[in-house]
Amino acid sequence: MLEQVGTHFPKDWQYGPEEIHIFNSTAQQVDKQFPNDRNLVINTTWFGSQFDNGEWQRALSFGADFDNLFLLSVIDPLYLTDEDLNTLVNKYRIKQVYRIGMFEGSKYEWNFHALIGKDLMPSYTEEQVLMQDPEYIYMLYQRKPRYHRIEITEILRQRDLLKHGIVTLGGPDGKNDWQGGIQHWEPITIEDYPEDYHHNGSKEDFAGVPNDLVTVGRLDLWQKHFLNIISETIFDEWEPLLVTEKMWKATIGLRPYIVHGNPKTYAWMRNHGFKTFNQYWSHIPVETSTDDHGAHDSVWKVIEFLQTQDLQQMYLDMLPDLRYNKLRFDEFSQEQEYKMEHIFV
Repeated sequence: MLEQVGTHFPKDWQYGPEEIHIFNSTAQQVDKQFPNDRNLVINTTWFGSQFDNGEWQRALSFGADFDNLFLLSVIDPLYLTDEDLNTLVNKYRIKQVYRIGMFEGSKYEWNFHALIGKDLMPSYTEEQVLMQDPEYIYMLYQRKPRYHRIEITEILRQRDLLKHGIVTLGGPDGKNDWQGGIQHWEPITIEDYPEDYHHNGSKEDFAGVPNDLVTVGRLDLWQKHFLNIISETIFDEWEPLLVTEKMWKATIGLRPYIVHGNPKTYAWMRNHGFKTFNQYWSHIPVETSTDDHGAHDSVWKVIEFLQTQDLQQMYLDMLPDLRYNKLRFDEFSQEQEYKMEHIFV
């Protein structure tokens, strides 16, 4: 017996069909693996008592107990609180909880964004993405104006470092509040056109910053920057680790990177067979806490350090590892597809 709960991205969104396929595939695999148990499968997209879509109420409406609870995190991290999870476990006397998908360290972990990157990213040639001329020290693409992105942009402005980078920062959309109480900030755009990215599925943009999930953007700009600063969706280290398409853009695009966010990301990358590049600025503690502006400080300190370096030579020194990462991504993305289709093997 299997019951299903959860909402999905709309079908006309870029990731909608993939999410629906993965949810259905997971439910089928659960049914096959546990045919004699009562199983509850929950898609964790927008799931929890804080959401008003009715899915939390439906999850509490069943009239019988369950043996197993399967939490499926396809695209976004789990927003279900420990208290709400305990409510489900206790209400239905659940014996076993399985965490499938975007759960760091789970036996059933796989990375959706790497899988999508394999299928939807353009097949860039090396010549297209190699650094041609380090006119800019760094690139920092930021669409949704989350509080940590507003803060780092203001720090870079105060330190007169914006001129050394290619930077974007979206404006308010009137529907969401990610700003953590910040009321005013200056959106930053480049000469780019959101309509050029409407093939990505969603026409959503933030003050002219396009919804580009599966390309590296304008190649003429990509070729002119050295360091890719990955401003992840989830920032604080006590929140779930989330590795999204932003990481895979840097990997496919042959760029060294630093993470403006959870410092555990570096260990996650190494544990999955990828190279990191912090040895090139080892005197700067980029893998420490996000508390006390740690992640903010590491960004501007690395940029200021790179002002003193020969970026062409450093890039040549890094190139073997950059090429290795791209090849490893090809393997890794295939591994994620296998794990998704063979959860209990």
